[in-house]
Amino acid sequence: MQASFNTKSLPEAFKRFSSQAFYFSVIPFFFLIFAAVFKPFHIDSLLNTAKASFSFNITMIMCIILLVMVASRMILYFTGAIRHLSMNWFRVWCLGEIVVSSFFVALYVSLIGDYGVQYLEILISCLAYLTLVLIFPYVFLELSFALSAAKSERFAATDGDSKMHFYDSNHNLKFVVTGENVLFIKADENYIIVNYKEGDKKKTYELRSSMKRIEDICAANGILRCHRSFFVNPKHIKALRKEKENNIVAELDSPDLAPIPVSKRYYEDLVRVL
Repeated sequence: MQASFNTKSLPEAFKRFSSQAFYFSVIPFFFLIFAAVFKPFHIDSLLNTAKASFSFNITMIMCIILLVMVASRMILYFTGAIRHLSMNWFRVWCLGEIVVSSFFVALYVSLIGDYGVQYLEILISCLAYLTLVLIFPYVFLELSFALSAAKSERFAATDGDSKMHFYDSNHNLKFVVTGENVLFIKADENYIIVNYKEGDKKKTYELRSSMKRIEDICAANGILRCHRSFFVNPKHIKALRKEKENNIVAELDSPDLAPIPVSKRYYEDLVRVL
C-alpha cells in the first residue's frame, strides 16, 4: 500500500518556484472573487456580522488563506521537501493547506460573531466551506502543471535525436545541439556555458542567458539541475561520490572533465534516474 502510494513521482513542472507562486497567488484570490460573486452555501449569512461587513470579512479570510499558502509553499520549496514528494503526497500536502487554513479561519469567524456554538462546529463548517470552494483552483492548477509536464515528456520522447535550441536574452536563436551530446551546463554570472561533445572532441558554447530561462528545455531533454549553477546530463555521469566535508560531486564519463558539484537538494533526483 505504501509503495503504491509513492509510485508516481511529482513532475518537474510542479517543483519550480514559479509553480509555488501560482498556488499562493491564485488560490486565495479565487476564494475572494468566488465568495464575493456567488456567496456559496449562504456564506454571506455567516460572515455579515455586526462587527464587520461581509466584504471586509471575506477579505480577511482571503488574507488568512494567503498567509497560510505563502508559509506552506516557502517551507515546501526552500526545505527541498517538494523534490521528494510523490504526486499523491503532494495532494495530501494541498489538503493539509486547506485544513490549516480552516483552523485559522474558524478562529477568526468565532471572534467576529456570537453564534452560540462551539469552536468545533464552526471549524467543521469552515472546513466544508473551504474544501468545496478551494477544490476548484487546486484541480485547475494540477491539471495545468500536469499538461505542461506532459508536453515536456512529448518533446523528450525522441530521446537522443531531440535538438536543444538555445536563445539569448533577446530571444535570438544562437545555438542548436543534440540533447544527448550535452555533458553539462554551467552558469557564469549573466551567461551560461554549454559543454558538449562533437564526435570525440569536447566543446563549449557561451551565450548570454540564465539558468531559469533554460529550465524547460533542459527538463524536456532529461538534463537535470544538480546545483544552483549547474545542469548535468545523467547519461554522462559515471559515478556520484562524497568528498571531504560531505560535498557530493558527479564524475562524468570523460576523464578530462572536472567533477560537477551536486547539491544535497538535488542529489536524490539524480540518484532516481541513474
